[in-house]
Amino acid sequence: MSTSIPQLDGHDRPRNLAVALRGAFTALNDLVIPHLVGLGFTELRPAHAAVFQYLDDTGATVSVLAQRAQMTKQAMAELVMHLEKNAYVVRIPDPADGRAKLVLPTDRGLQVIRAAQALAPEIERRVVGTIGEERLQQLRADLDAIQAEFDAADGRLP
Repeated sequence: MSTSIPQLDGHDRPRNLAVALRGAFTALNDLVIPHLVGLGFTELRPAHAAVFQYLDDTGATVSVLAQRAQMTKQAMAELVMHLEKNAYVVRIPDPADGRAKLVLPTDRGLQVIRAAQALAPEIERRVVGTIGEERLQQLRADLDAIQAEFDAADGRLP
């Protein structure tokens, strides 16, 4: 992924907090797909993380997945179609709503989820090696506090 900062009026844009958080997330997330591809899940792309990250064991509709991932239903439907075509997910009728379909991971999809989760401890070890255990724990607390503050704000700034 490119780390160049976009230009505005001929100058680099300031790197605000939201961009810094996204950059750190992207750097960590970019470790996962090559790992999964190396395990034989060659059809996966970074965008597919939005499906796996928000998929429930009991299934979720495309609408719910899109809402959780903060993307359009159409974009989520495209991702789900690709994963369904490659046997990572299946769509079944929703027993609670005959008009809707639930997206469920297949055995292959569950293997992807498990493989990605198994990589998490190694990524955390690398973060500890970079910033130390105490700072990692403080970072977790800070991120929880930020999330709680802005979840409570319900999308509003003062």
